[in-house]
Amino acid sequence: MASVRDLLKKRADGPSLYRRAWTKTDDPLVLEARAQTLAIQRIQIWLRLAYSVLALAVLIGYWGFAEGGGMVPGVIGVLMAVVALACVFVLRTGIAHGRANVQAMLAELEQRKEHAPS
Repeated sequence: MASVRDLLKKRADGPSLYRRAWTKTDDPLVLEARAQTLAIQRIQIWLRLAYSVLALAVLIGYWGFAEGGGMVPGVIGVLMAVVALACVFVLRTGIAHGRANVQAMLAELEQRKEHAPS
């Protein structure tokens, strides 16, 4: 069975996600934009996980307080929800700033392309 690294290296139908496979002639700004885009995609996975924990925490809190589960599960659910909500805000802010950074890099590349001698 092939490893994930091998699969990412040998993908012929599209650009490689494996960073070392990127060409050495690429502009450093292009390489950085690609790396940050991949990092944003990884952070989005954590954001989905934080949303899932938040939903679970709300259910536990509701069960604890409204459905007779007891005071302890209700408090645990509320505490989990507060922590998950804080994580969601931090991750969403990071993603927004990362996207803005990548957009600025792409604008810089577009500007270089327009002013480059033909």
